Amino acid sequence: MNQLLSPRSKWPMEAILNFLRDTRSPMRISSLSKKGYPQITSLWFVLENEKFFCCTQPHSVVCKQIAENPKVGFEVAVNEPPYFGISGRGNARLVSGDASDMLTALTERYLEGRDAKLKNWLLSRADTEVIIELTPLQITSWDFRKRMTAPSRQT
Repeated sequence: MNQLLSPRSKWPMEAILNFLRDTRSPMRISSLSKKGYPQITSLWFVLENEKFFCCTQPHSVVCKQIAENPKVGFEVAVNEPPYFGISGRGNARLVSGDASDMLTALTERYLEGRDAKLKNWLLSRADTEVIIELTPLQITSWDFRKRMTAPSRQT
């Protein structure tokens, strides 16, 4: 994935991969409408073999838009200050078929053993889910922790 790293990235690729492995923030995917307007969708993700994988229902807006135009933007970032995260662009494709293994991986990653009722409900829909496979073309990171931290007072 090093070849995908933007020269403006604040972090090296190893730090990006560690962040993506450790974070439980969802991925925000920006897909384009037929009229060219961006639509942001937040989805749980896993990173495997240098690709991002998400699951959603095939009739969702993001699926319809990816089917029309595979070019997407994406972001994974913390939601509280000080802000930091990654963003990029890539191509997405819809993968039909059995999504149960991917859905299991997503629920284990994000629910971490909590909310069995939600997990069971999500897994019960596996046969109607579609997998979004996102292949990044470029990745960058930003990190505002230093500039958003108040300097200590000197006495």
